[in-house]
Amino acid sequence: MLHLILPLKPVPKPPFYEPLSGLLRPFSLRTVLAAVFVLQIASAAGLLGLLTFYLGSWQIGLLSLGAIATSAVIGLAVVNRILQPIAQLQRALQAAARGDWRTPVPVDNPDELGQLALAFNRMAARLHDSFTELEHLNHEMQHSERRWRHFLDGIPLGIAVYDRSGQMVFASEQARILLCLEDMPSVPSLSLEETFIAYRTSTGDRYPTETLPIAQALRGAAGWADDLELRPGNRSIPIEIVTTPIFDQAGQVEYAIAAFQDITTRKQAQTVLANYSQTLEHQVADRTAALRQAEATQRIILAAIPDLLVRFSGEGVCLDVMNAGAVEPIAAPKDQIGKAIGEVLPPQMAAERMHYIRLALQTGQTQVYEYKFQLPTGVRYEEARIVPSGSNQVLAIVRDITERKRAEAEIASQRQFLQNVIDSIPSIIVVKDRDDRVKMANRASATLHGITPQDMVGKRDHEFNANISAFEVARQRHIHQQVIATRTPYQGEQEIIDRAGVRRWYQVVISPFRAANGVVNGVITNCIDITDRKSMETALTDANKTLEQLATLDGLTHISNRRRFDDYLEQEWQRMVREQQPLSLIMFDVDYFKPYNDSLGHQQGDEALIAIAAAATQAVKRAADLLARYGGEEFAVVLPNTRRTGAEIVAQAIKDEIAALALPHPESSVSDYLTVSIGIASVVPTADQSPDDLIAAADSALYQAKRRGRDRYWIRLI
Repeated sequence: MLHLILPLKPVPKPPFYEPLSGLLRPFSLRTVLAAVFVLQIASAAGLLGLLTFYLGSWQIGLLSLGAIATSAVIGLAVVNRILQPIAQLQRALQAAARGDWRTPVPVDNPDELGQLALAFNRMAARLHDSFTELEHLNHEMQHSERRWRHFLDGIPLGIAVYDRSGQMVFASEQARILLCLEDMPSVPSLSLEETFIAYRTSTGDRYPTETLPIAQALRGAAGWADDLELRPGNRSIPIEIVTTPIFDQAGQVEYAIAAFQDITTRKQAQTVLANYSQTLEHQVADRTAALRQAEATQRIILAAIPDLLVRFSGEGVCLDVMNAGAVEPIAAPKDQIGKAIGEVLPPQMAAERMHYIRLALQTGQTQVYEYKFQLPTGVRYEEARIVPSGSNQVLAIVRDITERKRAEAEIASQRQFLQNVIDSIPSIIVVKDRDDRVKMANRASATLHGITPQDMVGKRDHEFNANISAFEVARQRHIHQQVIATRTPYQGEQEIIDRAGVRRWYQVVISPFRAANGVVNGVITNCIDITDRKSMETALTDANKTLEQLATLDGLTHISNRRRFDDYLEQEWQRMVREQQPLSLIMFDVDYFKPYNDSLGHQQGDEALIAIAAAATQAVKRAADLLARYGGEEFAVVLPNTRRTGAEIVAQAIKDEIAALALPHPESSVSDYLTVSIGIASVVPTADQSPDDLIAAADSALYQAKRRGRDRYWIRLI
């Protein structure tokens, strides 16, 4: 086969080769050969013609011409036979150039062209196999790379890799989130200064790039720090970072790997412990030692990855174990790899983990669960995150949460202590959030509604007390929002209707409720039962009203007395002065009342006065008008906002109502029945006048009515 690809000995080219080659280049090989044969036949035909002409034998010419034509046909057939495999080889080469290796060159004869076609077919087959193998290897490499990227993205740590020039060559999903690189690829190709922008937690200054642990790793030394923070968006996230250099075969730093994580939770836990230190002094020493031990443990964990990472197949077989020592495994890694979960874990733990492995693979979502188990040193709590990873595989991320559980138990104990304290308080205590939902309530508040404190949590008032009105709900909502906005307590009295419909009065104090950071996120309401005091106040108010009525009512006629008349006239006089409106006064008494009293007796006289007061009350209709007994048989009517004409109407109505009584008067010289004489005075008061002026004018008009014959009214204007 080698002889097919050896170079041929070069043939010298004639002088006319280049011009002739350039002239024939636009034509195909088949066309050029055909043209050569035609030229040869034409030349032979021309030569034969000349010989025939000169020799004079046309028969010989015809025979020669036939022989030439036959030779030409045979030559063209030979040319076509030569060019056909060359054309097939050309088409196969063009198909191979397009990536189609399935077009072989036919091998008809075992000659040189057949050998060439056979060699080409073998070469094409080998090239096709080589390209197929390369494509398969490339696919496997891409699959492996995707699996490892998914593996690193599943770790709750930021993982970043920098090359020796300080360019980022890889960043996990968590790293891109913390470094604000979400919109960039996992290989952003940016410098250390452009990608890792950090600040000192103590001062807030920019962390120098050259002192970053990553820069230390690029110089060949491992690094660690927890005094820096990242600022994605408007947040500040404290982080802890560990870096490790990777060396090439020459001992030079080739890459620097950085692992960092958000330690906000740890910082917050430290703050909570510090706040509780004032009330939990007897536990400070133990908690401080535990915290220091936890910090030391965390630093050791951050030397690599702080969690126990175990990769399982869908059937529960352990494929790989990664552990930096922070989580003590039940069995050594070498005793786990290649074994089923049931061979390593206790039956109950194994069944639970297999359940979450299947659930993660079925849903494609991360599954998180907590569990505990007994160790010789005590109970240990762990949290496991089951993350789908690749095809029919999961990554189990196991974290020791024993300390967190202890802290939660301690907080729960403190909460229970506080709950017991407030439950012992007889007054109502309720804490609500900004949405008026109950966050905490004591036993007294729950007893009011016939439920438990737990039944109130998360609900609004109308959800556990159907007797509260929508208006009261809106009013309470307004008060709460005002207290939150102004941070000023509200005090007042409120009537509360419990679930049974019982009404009770409470002294209410609503104060802003502040969180540990000082932010007001709700209100705390304290209600003291004042129902008994309120009942006493109501009884006292009623008694005062009764005394006031007794002090201002006439004992005989039960209309206003002279004291009430004087106060009311002074009050309305001042109001009419301010408003410059008219004020009228009617004064009337019974005609010949002394003879009536003497002849019929004082008892009959009192009954007559009572009847006259009742009749006059029917004539004085407006609420602002006041009828009073002025003294003896004399009465007065104060008419605010009333002119003379209106006062006349009222006076006539009084006269008519008394006449309708038809009380016999045997001693009267003007009528057989009781009659009255009426004096009317009207004025628009001014500051230089007094009520006495109005009384004097009405009394003068009354005198004129009596003087002019009684049983009538007389008017006097001021």
